[in-house]
Amino acid sequence: MSTLTLVVTLAIALIAFYLALVATICVVRDRTLPRLTAISRLLVSWLVPLLGAILTIRVATEESTQNLPRRWWLWPLRPLLVDAAPAPGFAEVTDMRADAERILPGHTLIPPP
Repeated sequence: MSTLTLVVTLAIALIAFYLALVATICVVRDRTLPRLTAISRLLVSWLVPLLGAILTIRVATEESTQNLPRRWWLWPLRPLLVDAAPAPGFAEVTDMRADAERILPGHTLIPPP
């Protein structure tokens, strides 16, 4: 094999190992997970090479009560975790009538209550 192939293979193996290790740390630190869920996440993170670990880390950062995206061992993955939390006004229910009146005052077809 050429040297380039060896270097690329080693880099991919190191990345896969790092991701699986971080996924393991995320699962182990989350004490709220049921035992079966934790074991299944660990198995997925180690047995499905890159995708399993990435999925496990993503789910762990979204569900964890600890502020996982701020941990120092996740700094290389921060671009993947930035949009993990929904926008602050995401769950707000809007009043369609008030919104329509605000946008087009006097031009809405909805009669006032």
